[in-house]
Amino acid sequence: MADASLSGLNRDIWHHFNDGDMARMITSCPLAGTQLFQIQALLAPDDSQNFSADVLTAFLTERIGRTDVRIHSIPWVSKYQMNARIAEHYRVGKVFLAGDAAHVHPPTGGQGLNTSIQDAYNLGWKMAASLRGAGEELLDSYEQERRPVAESLLHLSTRLLDSQKQGGIKRERDVQQLDIQYTDSPLAHTLLERQHGLQAGERAPDAPLLGASSGCSSFGLLGAGGQSLRLFQLLQGTDWNLLAYETHGKVIDARRGLRIHHIGEQGELIDTLGHFRESYQLAPGQCVLIRPDGYVGAFFHGKQSNDIENYLSRFAIGIKDEY
Repeated sequence: MADASLSGLNRDIWHHFNDGDMARMITSCPLAGTQLFQIQALLAPDDSQNFSADVLTAFLTERIGRTDVRIHSIPWVSKYQMNARIAEHYRVGKVFLAGDAAHVHPPTGGQGLNTSIQDAYNLGWKMAASLRGAGEELLDSYEQERRPVAESLLHLSTRLLDSQKQGGIKRERDVQQLDIQYTDSPLAHTLLERQHGLQAGERAPDAPLLGASSGCSSFGLLGAGGQSLRLFQLLQGTDWNLLAYETHGKVIDARRGLRIHHIGEQGELIDTLGHFRESYQLAPGQCVLIRPDGYVGAFFHGKQSNDIENYLSRFAIGIKDEY
């Protein structure tokens, strides 16, 4: 990889040469805010040549067959060795690994930054809950949830790299990372009768809702007075959200870090189109607890207040802090 000042290439586009021939492939993209291009090319493992402007010009001429592309200066150049490695543990005591410190892999698929941000968010809200008194097993769940994701990513990026070496690469659904789930997490608590549909540990789906005309939701004025809103609007932020469906009366007390929303004909939010019921498949009187990262934490019956409190003390809130 090299950042270079050059002439002969249009700065308005990326340039990709020898597509399908991994051994001779070269890419060159203009770096925004500079007059430089970044050049990437695959070298043999034993290639030890030092790239001066003249050497890189000759290298490009040989690879792309053009004599009009000339390198004038190289402010930065580096050799990058692709690896596929993962730390044996993400946590030892008070030391945690995340992102590139926990896993490295080929850049094929473009999932490195996404995965690192997911690591950081997963660990961040759990550390915050731990500081409020949540149980130690919440911090342990960070490795239990995120390491399998990195293992899958290593296999995916390596497979895509092999495909690219063969002259083609296909971005399939697994590259989109929309199917990441934590159903094997210790945080995933479900009801015995839930054999199908949405499961604890899966991504919470969105749904349109309508605010009851007699009041406003517990998320400020969203959905107040018959206004429509999206469920994802309620889930924004760093709090847990308890969605109580067709429950009568209080389920548990609200507190710092937990929002409670009553959905149903007698609730503050109405599922007029039935999308919430279809997506979550809750029976009247059931509740779903949504984690700060937008994943389903647990399903409960509304009358299981003690079980909900125990869950919150272990994994979520820790210290009961009333509004």
